[in-house]
Formats: sequence, structure tokens, C-alpha cells
Amino acid sequence: MSTSALNLDCLFVYSGSRAGKKTGLPIMPAGLLAMAGYLGKKGVRSAIINLPGAARGEFRLAELIRERRVKLVCIPVHWHQQAGTALLLAKKIKKENPGVKIAVGGFTASYFAAAILEKFRGIDFVIRGDAEVPLLELLRRLKRGGADFSAVKNLAWRVGNGAVLNPIGYFAGPAMLAGLDLTGLNYVLNRNATPYHGVCFEDGMFTYVHGRGCADNCSACGGGRDFQKNFNGRPRAAVKAPASVAADFAKLAARGITEIQLPLSPLPGDAYYVELFRRLLEIKLKPVLKVELCGLPSKNLLRWFSRALAPGSRITIFAGSGSEKVRRLNRGRFYTNEQLIAILRHAAGLGINIWTGFTSGLPFETRRDLLATAALMRRIKRLFNADRAGVYVFSLEPGSPLFENPGKYGITLRRRTLEDFLAQEGKYDMGYSTEHFPESEIVRNLKFLESVARE
Repeated sequence: MSTSALNLDCLFVYSGSRAGKKTGLPIMPAGLLAMAGYLGKKGVRSAIINLPGAARGEFRLAELIRERRVKLVCIPVHWHQQAGTALLLAKKIKKENPGVKIAVGGFTASYFAAAILEKFRGIDFVIRGDAEVPLLELLRRLKRGGADFSAVKNLAWRVGNGAVLNPIGYFAGPAMLAGLDLTGLNYVLNRNATPYHGVCFEDGMFTYVHGRGCADNCSACGGGRDFQKNFNGRPRAAVKAPASVAADFAKLAARGITEIQLPLSPLPGDAYYVELFRRLLEIKLKPVLKVELCGLPSKNLLRWFSRALAPGSRITIFAGSGSEKVRRLNRGRFYTNEQLIAILRHAAGLGINIWTGFTSGLPFETRRDLLATAALMRRIKRLFNADRAGVYVFSLEPGSPLFENPGKYGITLRRRTLEDFLAQEGKYDMGYSTEHFPESEIVRNLKFLESVARE
């Protein structure tokens, strides 16, 4: 159904993140599509705008909100790097449309829910954790004109000058995930939703989230097992059934979308992916797929990967450090350097490209460990004659184990509060130092590894 003329109960607006003259984080959280599709099945009219993917002047938000009589504007405050831009957008919308209600959600909003409500008066609600059912109930209560939201699970809301945090009682399990589909694509208002122009595309690939939560608890990750349990109320990771994922891939192919990336695998082991690849073979669909893994793939998984997927498919492994000591102390799924090399060699024999990501600044890393990382990167490049070793930069994430327990990890935090995260600037604004490296030296180490990757 076209959403071009109907009044709207809910408008999702993704802000991106200002990065100088450019817009950073142009890809919006994929959960917006799931929520819009879920609301549509419940008879709730919603639409999605991705501002970083919009042409200049494409949307006049204040006018659209008035003309479409929007009841609730929902703004993702998911990645901490885009939180400041999102909260400023909320303030602007409220100033221009004082009568509209505004809700925010996402990982960063879940962590700082009380602080957001206390410091940003234009924001009326924060939905913590998974949002499908709480958002539906919130919209129904707003439609009835209610002012008591105490029964809405996962909701944080303002009473007077204080914030009330309702208990978290909802998370999407396998049954709910099976019912979340791609109909949310029908509710995107952007004229151009093709690769490189936003919505859920990154590097031209559609980001498909096949699970929620994580079985691991990596030190620097703000979405791991403990965060999910403590701030999202999720007791365990959940994944969408492989048959359902394969069916969604077929629907994407019907839209001309055949390049897809699966973000970090929430579960250990290979059984899930093997079953997915088997299902793809059954329906004779060969997408170009990028799979991100926390651990090493088995030889069996690589065989299925080479059979089921189109040329150009690849795997990303986030090894973290070239030091086995540092990897063991920080990563959830440990493997040795020789095991890594063996898998890379086996993958190369099958024609599979695996990109291995390294970084610096992990807890317990010393100068010797940094040099071990550089040595392993050079070894991979030398053995496989390709750019299969690169660098990723992580900055301090709220809710990560090292943020929650810096003493355990030998970390000194420079960034602690919501205001601290809103003040961060740029890729190399790390927000912490380790027992072996001050923040400035962590940045130098990262730039050193980036130079090694370019050799």
C-alpha cells in the first residue's frame, strides 16, 4: 500500500551522524524495517525516512509531520557515534511541531534512558531493548488519549521532572523473529533506496539481521551477552530460522537485491549457516553474501559456502589482535594464529576470500603484542598475495565489559556519561587509555597498523 497520502500514526526518521561536511553512518538500523512491517500487519500506519540517503530538499520534516498528522516520531539512538545528531534532530522536530510525541530507542538510548529523558525535554519516551510490541502498545495508548503508560513493557517515560523506567518484559524470540519480514521496505519514503543511497545498504550490500543478542561477551563490545541481559532484558541470543531467511533472500532477489551481508554471528558453531546454505541450494538461489564471524569457520562450512554462494561472496573474521594472549583475554571465541592461517589457506584453495580484521587498544596489549599483530598481518598478506588483513577502529562503547568494569581490564575511562559520548569527535576519539598505552598512543598504534595494511 502506498504511504504517500495517508495520515501516519508513526514516522521513523534516521538522522545519520554529522562528520564534518559529510554524513557518517549513512546506513540506518535494519530493525526499523522490521518494526514498520510489524506495525503494518497490526493496522498501524507508519513510514520510514533515511535522511542520509535523501536528496537535498527531498523532505521538509516539519511540513510532512503536520500534513500527515503524525502522532509519534521515532528516532533511532542506536550507535553512540550518531546519538548527538539524533538528539539534536529530536529537539528540532519538537520545536517545529510542539504537539507531536517523540520516542527514541536503540542500544545507546537503552543504556542512557533516564539521562536522555532528564536532559532532553523534547523527548517523551525511550523504548529500551526490543521495541516491536512495546511500540505497538504505546501507539494504541496514545490513540486512546491515555496519559498512564506504566503498563507498557520496556518503556521509559517522563512523569513531572523525573523519569520512570518500566520493567523490561519483552524481547523478540525465534517465533517473533520468524514473523518479521521485509514488508517494511514498502514503507520507505526515500525516492532512491538503491545501493549506495541509504536505507539498509552498506558498501552496496543489503544488511540483513538474522538474529538478536549474542552468546559471547567480548571485552570491547557494547552488544554482547551481558549488555543484552542487563539493558535489553534478553536472556539468550535468538536467530531467525534458516528456511525463513532463505525465503527473505528470495524476496530481496525479486526486488533486484542479490548482494547481502549478514552481521556478526550471534551463535557459535557452524550448524546454522550450513542449514542456511542448504536451503539456498534447495531453492536454487545464489546470492553474493558477506558473512561476518566472531570465530573461525570449519572446513565443512567453507565447503558449503563455496557450493551455495555466488562469486564475490566473502567472509570477515574479526581476529582483534595478532597476539594470542590478547585474543584469549578479550575475544569470546579463541583460536590460535596457526589455526587462523590453516583456515585461510583452506579457504584460498576453495576460492573463498576471507578478510581478517585487526585493531589496537584492546586491554592488556603491550608494545610486543602490537608488533605481533603487525607481523601476523604481513604474514597473511605475504602468504595469500592479497589484501586479506585490514584494520578496524573501535572506540569506547557504553555497556561493554571494559566500560562496566574498567578496573578488571586495566582501563582508565575518559568518557563516562551521556554528555561525554555526545561530545566525542571523529574516528580516533577513543575515550579511554589502557595500562600500557595512553589514548594518544593507541591512536598512533592504529595508524601504524593501517600503514601496515597498505604496504
